[in-house]
Amino acid sequence: MPCLMGRNFVTLPPDFYRKPILMLTYTPPEMRAAPPTREKPWILLLLAFAWLWPGVFSHDLWKPDEIWFNEAVNGVLSGGSWLQPQVPGKQDGGMPFVYVWLAAWCRRLLSPWLTDAYSAMRLASVLFTAVGLTACGMAGFHLAGRHQGRSVVLILIGCAGLITGGHLLGGASVQFAAAGLCLYGLAVARRRAIFAALLLGCGWALLSVSAGWAVMVALMLAACLLPLFPVWRSRRFAVALAAAFALAVPLAAVYPLALYQVSPEAFSGWLNHHVFGVFGGLATVSAAFSLPYYLKNLLWFAFPAWPLAVWTLSRKHQSGSRVQTWALSYLVLFGLFLACNPERNQDLLVLVLPPLALLGAAQLDHLRRGAAAFLNWFGGAVFGAAALFLWMGFVAMNYGIPAKLASRAIYFSPYYTPAANTAHMAVALLFTVMWLVAVTRKRIRGRQAITNWAAGITLVWALLMTLFLPWIDAAKSYRPPIQQLRQSQSAVLQRIAAREECVSISPQHFEARHAWQQYAALPYQTEPGHCRYIFAQYNPQQTRPEHTVLWEGARPRSKTEHLVLLQR
Repeated sequence: MPCLMGRNFVTLPPDFYRKPILMLTYTPPEMRAAPPTREKPWILLLLAFAWLWPGVFSHDLWKPDEIWFNEAVNGVLSGGSWLQPQVPGKQDGGMPFVYVWLAAWCRRLLSPWLTDAYSAMRLASVLFTAVGLTACGMAGFHLAGRHQGRSVVLILIGCAGLITGGHLLGGASVQFAAAGLCLYGLAVARRRAIFAALLLGCGWALLSVSAGWAVMVALMLAACLLPLFPVWRSRRFAVALAAAFALAVPLAAVYPLALYQVSPEAFSGWLNHHVFGVFGGLATVSAAFSLPYYLKNLLWFAFPAWPLAVWTLSRKHQSGSRVQTWALSYLVLFGLFLACNPERNQDLLVLVLPPLALLGAAQLDHLRRGAAAFLNWFGGAVFGAAALFLWMGFVAMNYGIPAKLASRAIYFSPYYTPAANTAHMAVALLFTVMWLVAVTRKRIRGRQAITNWAAGITLVWALLMTLFLPWIDAAKSYRPPIQQLRQSQSAVLQRIAAREECVSISPQHFEARHAWQQYAALPYQTEPGHCRYIFAQYNPQQTRPEHTVLWEGARPRSKTEHLVLLQR
């Protein structure tokens, strides 16, 4: 086709019109496609998967929280109220009903055909912890940069305080998941207002039923402070925040309204004693100065998150970033909450981990090479020495070599019967080899150092929950004392099983009732009047039983809690 150029006709090639015409356009940085990367995300997924599962399977209930939550699940499955789980015959509003409900469904669906009842219930902790890790990682991706999302997850896995809450029965995993959802919602508020409102609203509502309204209000105030900083001011963020409030307030009101419809008495108890979480309720509100306790425990609970957070805060040119302004608002308000907390409970520190991990990941790539090398060396030395000691302890308690270490193993867990599990040994050896491969890498920088740290703490936890699991279970479980009771008082127990005699257990003796229910599996009565036998617990340092003692036992090294079978 000819084209007019001045006075001459120019013929353009036929394929000219088939080529796309390029136009100069501007794409904002946050909307641009991420550049290709050589990193392998499957390594992070493998490490997180390896960290999540040790400690979930193949052991009895451990004090303190697991016994209480098992009792609550038993109450729900036997027809009790799912809105307010009942423990030892009375309502306990301090137990998150969402956790008990999920644990009950896991137990109903998976036990006994796939796993035992205790392991099935612990899957609720795994699910909530996985939600929290995913939400925190996505928040780091959007707030701190593409590569920092996985750094946030690695820092969280490396914190020792998340281990028990993420694997054992307890409500800490619910609070961690709720805090992660709130963080994720704020991270995407400037891009996807509706999605952010859903995340924030659900996170705040989940906090209201897991930690109380005081924590929910503290995190709401932290979000409201963000528009004071220029980096957070935008119309879309304001819309997301308003929509989140419009969603969270009705959701938080659903639980008390449903509780009132089911039982006005239960609603009154929740309102007067549990509406503010650790601060009590309208009739029992209290406060105390507990900041030194939480600061002291934060040193080990949130390591290495807090040193990396301090490093980020020390970089002056980053003082106005979205990560720092949000994390500081969160930490200041939640620090005031902890400072006035009347209860001293380490599990509450799990709510501090997401902002500290986000702060630590923000400048992890700029960590000085000497600091990264020291962190890597320190982690390798500590976890390597711990792994070596655990392998030596495993050999000692099963084969008696060395003799001194074997005697200490018997002292702390005398009920343990030496039995080397081949499957446990294979898993422990696999974790050890994988850790050795990880720590031998060269050119260690910030992200590689924190990866090695997370791999090290995963190794130690896996060795404890494979090589040492039977030994720990024999020391923490009530099963061995009850087995001794069966051997020494078999005639009495046979008469109780045949209902020729009865045994009474006081409702106040919760541990005794748990041991009898779970491991003796014999009928009992709560009315002490007409039964000849009494099964009870007492503190030998304070009191002595009033009746004839037929049998007395305790868990190893337990000086304040003994179990007794009494005869009137």
